[in-house]
Amino acid sequence: MTQRGAAPFDPLAAVNLPGLDTPLAMRLAERIAERGPITFAEWMEACLYDSEHGYYRRGVPTVGRDGDFLTSPEVHPLFGASVGQVISELWRGKPLTVVEVGPGSGAMAESILRQLHATSADVASELSYVLVEPDAAAAERTRSRLSQVHEARRLQFCSAIAEMPSADLVVANELLDALPVHRLVARAGAWREIYVDCSRALGFHDWEWELSDGSLLDPLMGVEPSEGQIVEVSPLRAEIVESLAGRVCDGGLLLLFDYGYERSRLYASWRREGTLMTFRKHVPGDDPYVSPGETDITCHVDIDQVSEAAEGAGLRALPSRSQAEWLHDLGAAVLPSVADAGGDRSRYLAARRAAETLTDPAGLGRVAVMGFVRGEVASLSGWRGYV
Repeated sequence: MTQRGAAPFDPLAAVNLPGLDTPLAMRLAERIAERGPITFAEWMEACLYDSEHGYYRRGVPTVGRDGDFLTSPEVHPLFGASVGQVISELWRGKPLTVVEVGPGSGAMAESILRQLHATSADVASELSYVLVEPDAAAAERTRSRLSQVHEARRLQFCSAIAEMPSADLVVANELLDALPVHRLVARAGAWREIYVDCSRALGFHDWEWELSDGSLLDPLMGVEPSEGQIVEVSPLRAEIVESLAGRVCDGGLLLLFDYGYERSRLYASWRREGTLMTFRKHVPGDDPYVSPGETDITCHVDIDQVSEAAEGAGLRALPSRSQAEWLHDLGAAVLPSVADAGGDRSRYLAARRAAETLTDPAGLGRVAVMGFVRGEVASLSGWRGYV
């Protein structure tokens, strides 16, 4: 894979390569020069999770008004309060454990805990809340934020999924779409893999070659691609879901929120460019080679893959819902009229705007809500008639 006719790496000329505008870019250029092109999964892993320069490891806010994108928990506490309602419905009159994976700013955890303390004090008093956060600095910021809301002894942090305890609820918001993916392209009826190369003339760019692993084709069985169609696949995603599912205790729920589609839509021949997107300062883009380490990279989730992994770990899938449907069924999107609302009018209007944003079918409302249960579970209002 290194015999591609490229000139030897010139460290002096490298500083002028297109796209070498970040410390991580220089490091990746050197890696490619030494080893040859790398898989896109390796590129994405480094861009997002490099221990020193990765997008999620730099100690810089990534979500919220001061970050690069806005997720549902940052829009309004209404979203976290809705998850809090699910926790109340799972409670069986004894201590329970909730694990949140990838808590970001801590906005969802804070709104969940505030809602439970305000409306279900008995549940809150017996709730242990565990957050899986690999970044020590981010964990400390979140600990400080949540200690104002919940007893410190009932707040726990761990740095890896392998360390998390069994739980009544395992929840993650927009975790799976940030996991590394391999990119494949259809050529003459067969799939080739898109690697990342680097040259003096082009900087970082696509380079097509044979598949790095034949198992990458597993989710594409039966797919009839159009010439030049690009898709993304992520074996790691199944591994993560299986690990999360394995931590769900009897009577518990795995609850995942993410942008995604079933395979029939995700890999449809008309979706020629895949679903890869980038975000920087709330501006979406489609070039993953711009400012590596300082730009978010995301891809839509294969919902069928998630279901297969969860079911393989012994969970039962609930019907996948859109976030708009789930919030409506939960009752979170149905606010009374202004005349009947009472209280602070400005706070009411903010909640109403938030409900509209969270259920917008062209935006956050199309996020997939994926639920999986182990054993018998009490009725969950977000899935009326399905549990």
